[in-house]
Amino acid sequence: MIFKGWAVVAVLLFLVAVLVPAAPPEPETGDAWYVRNGFDQQPPPPAEAWPRPLPSSSPATVAPMGDHFVYLPLVAKGARPEFRALWVTRFDWTRADGTRAQPSALETIAEQAAAAHFNVLLFQVRGVGDAYYTPGHEPWSSRLTGTVSRTLGLDPGFDPLATLIQAAHARGLQVHAYLNVYPTWTCGIGAPPDPVTPTHPFWTFSRQNGISWSAWRVYDSRGQPMNMMTCSSYLWATPAWEGMRTHFFKVVTDLVTRYDLDGVHLDLVRYPGRDYSYDPFTPSFPDYETRAAWQRDQVNLLVQGTYRIVKMHKPNAWVTAAVWGVYQNRWGWPSFSQGYSDYYQDSKRWLREGWVDGIMPMIYPANPSSNCPDTTVWTLERFRTLVADFVADAGGRYVFPGIHGGYACFDDTLGRIQASRELGAWGQAIFAHGPVNSKGYWDELALQAYLSPAPLPPLP
Repeated sequence: MIFKGWAVVAVLLFLVAVLVPAAPPEPETGDAWYVRNGFDQQPPPPAEAWPRPLPSSSPATVAPMGDHFVYLPLVAKGARPEFRALWVTRFDWTRADGTRAQPSALETIAEQAAAAHFNVLLFQVRGVGDAYYTPGHEPWSSRLTGTVSRTLGLDPGFDPLATLIQAAHARGLQVHAYLNVYPTWTCGIGAPPDPVTPTHPFWTFSRQNGISWSAWRVYDSRGQPMNMMTCSSYLWATPAWEGMRTHFFKVVTDLVTRYDLDGVHLDLVRYPGRDYSYDPFTPSFPDYETRAAWQRDQVNLLVQGTYRIVKMHKPNAWVTAAVWGVYQNRWGWPSFSQGYSDYYQDSKRWLREGWVDGIMPMIYPANPSSNCPDTTVWTLERFRTLVADFVADAGGRYVFPGIHGGYACFDDTLGRIQASRELGAWGQAIFAHGPVNSKGYWDELALQAYLSPAPLPPLP
């Protein structure tokens, strides 16, 4: 009888697994590279393990001045403008293994980027509703003091954004504040500590949305709010709630009014997937297309508002966004999701309407293969197809293709940089400091890809 009972339970579990539809998996982000390679926990490499200095024949110029160094870009007269951005994520220089973040790490990042002839650092200042700068409307990130969540709100003893701006500007580099937009907390670790000052948006949103504890989150098509313990990466806020937009606009306003920023860069500015969102702030619709158009409009409102705020306070600052690498799959490629219809991200409209100065399509794998050339679905041929597709619809704005900096061989990165130039793009964004540093590709960038410093193209 005991055996029969267990058999019945097994059959029922099997039927539930087969018959109950599961929510589609959330898309991978660039963060997946860091998790897979241990950057989320491992301490940073010692200074002596970082890439060797550039040879004396390098075009990078370093002039000694006492105990400090002043980097002189020495842009050649008539050099073609090119936007050369390097993403600097929170994983590149902070850890959650008890290691406190150090300002020297940021100075090293600026030094490496300048010597490799980058001219823009996209520095992550917001990960999951937390701050990598002096608050503000959101609390200090716990990673700055070495934990996943326990030390949320604890002052690390220095201002990372101010430190990087000073180091970067001294070396001729721009700094653009890079913000994760809708992710509001990390999955699988429980709610953030409370109270902290300022209050984390998880708690602000939960208490002030006017409907319920979870109404501010995205809901799946079964009417279930995203569960912070079972979601795969981030707990997402719904783009449909005006309260979320209002809060985000306060964060942006605070940043551009208190810091000497050269731009604002948006990431994860979309829905988490096609199955979302059926939250209380989203009306009912008669069909998928009507719902999808409305959801794209919710994201558009945030992008438009961000652009207005930045230009109001800093007319000469850039507004850019990292966007899904495939706008619409017009080539019938199998298993490719689309920014327009799967994540409700109408990035081409942002260009056409002038709501951003440029976009950075992320045309790279989360984790490159060990082969050379790379044999993932993001082949050089597909890269060229996608860049050409975006550039053709730039509408007088810029397309800076996103390129992985950690391929097994540098030729894969170099080939994509060269292809972007041939196809009419005025620059690139390299993902990211961590992958480049792990491969030691600083010399290759300076001597093969970016042979001399270059000015940025003019704002559109």
